[in-house]
Amino acid sequence: MAAYEQSVDRLQHSAYRNLRQTIANAAIFFAVVATYMIVIGEVTPARLPWYAASIIGGALGLSTYAVRNPRPRLYLLAAAVTLAVVGLAGAFIVE
Repeated sequence: MAAYEQSVDRLQHSAYRNLRQTIANAAIFFAVVATYMIVIGEVTPARLPWYAASIIGGALGLSTYAVRNPRPRLYLLAAAVTLAVVGLAGAFIVE
């Protein structure tokens, strides 16, 4: 029974780690796209703050890889997702 519980615990831990990395990578992807849009000049001044929010969200998503403590990492991930979603939604609303 103990071996089974340990196996399930490892599976849950790896599934959570994969989910966390996927969410962080999505925020980083939105930041890369927003940066590219700024560089090629497709961003209007009205949409610039929304793209900046996405870029900051991507930076926070990237910082989750450097933080080892679970609680601060969770807060960084939540902030990254919030800024990425707000930036993406705001860019579409202003358009």
